[in-house]
Amino acid sequence: MAINIDELYKFVQFVANKEQSGFIKPSEFNLSVDRAQMQLFMERYGNPAEYQPGRPIPRVAYNQTQKISDDLREFIVRGTLYVPATGIMEYPLDYLHFSSASSTYLDSSISSKDMNSDCPGCSKEEKRKNIKASVVNKVVSVRPIDDFELANILGSSIVAPTREYPILTFYSEGVQYHPKDIGSVDFVYLRRPAKALWAFTTPASKPQYDAANSIDLEWPEQVFNEIAVRILSFVGINLREADLTQYSEGKRQTGI
Repeated sequence: MAINIDELYKFVQFVANKEQSGFIKPSEFNLSVDRAQMQLFMERYGNPAEYQPGRPIPRVAYNQTQKISDDLREFIVRGTLYVPATGIMEYPLDYLHFSSASSTYLDSSISSKDMNSDCPGCSKEEKRKNIKASVVNKVVSVRPIDDFELANILGSSIVAPTREYPILTFYSEGVQYHPKDIGSVDFVYLRRPAKALWAFTTPASKPQYDAANSIDLEWPEQVFNEIAVRILSFVGINLREADLTQYSEGKRQTGI
């Protein structure tokens, strides 16, 4: 269930009024709500500011717990994407973070068991004639590597990328796959949350909620309070209201 933008706006106004911080303009709320949801998104995916030297692991990170996966589920996108002959796949327009990639290839290898099953006394050539062609679709993970590793891997006769062991690297122009003729990949990524909007009309010069043109937040109801206190924090800083800022920061520390 998505978060209703009007309910969120009313709650933020209620807390601001309770803290005697006055009326929050719709323009201020709309600006703050997107920054608040993106701050929450970054924290859920993994905040680099929490990395420690030699230990790039934040306290909270994507796929770390089921709660985090549930919070981000609306933004996890998967699809089969075409990879041109150059091996460079353009990023989806709403791409934000990589999750995983896999590819499928046709395996027509013959095992020693197959070779011995039909004709124990036949020669190897005769055995091959008796074996029916067996082609199987196999799915393999595409391994992300850092660009500084690429030259060594491509030049290796042992670990060079193949259809069975493909790799990928990230560049500004897109995702580079090796081997380049990989064809297509099943690509999973996290997209950007859509910008929410509290639309309004102004009868009698007072903003009135316009449900038809408003855009709700895509987040599940369970993170309502977390987004609300982040909005209050941004608004509190803007209004230079120390009490409002301390209130919202205190709520964040308690984990709501």
